[in-house]
Amino acid sequence: MMLAVSGISIFANPGSEKNPTVELAFKKQFAGASHVKWSTAEDGYLQATFVWADHRTIAYFTPNAEFAGSVRNLFFNQLPLTVMRSIEKQFGGESVIEIREITNDDGTHYAITVDQKNKRYKVKLNSAGEILQKERVKK
Repeated sequence: MMLAVSGISIFANPGSEKNPTVELAFKKQFAGASHVKWSTAEDGYLQATFVWADHRTIAYFTPNAEFAGSVRNLFFNQLPLTVMRSIEKQFGGESVIEIREITNDDGTHYAITVDQKNKRYKVKLNSAGEILQKERVKK
């Protein structure tokens, strides 16, 4: 039961049926969340998109109300220092396009898109700043 929220290219169908058990689990996990919208991801997970602690966040739950993982967008200065230093060392002062913090049973890691000269890279790092994956993508 591992949700692969690393690529976050999961498609969702808005307006899914209400699941009170999942909604209760969500409210316990993310008390104080606002602007909550529910949908069903293509792989069957229930997806809540919401604002929590001033961040747009997406949380995934199984139909049995088990928390599978979450994704939130961050700014560069909100990254752990180890991750910031690793990106600076690898890419210098180049342009960071997108940062996603992904949390699941495997822990927390960061999916970062960086432009370097005429190239674009998608980089996956752990919270210690170690590069787990680096892939060149088309601009």
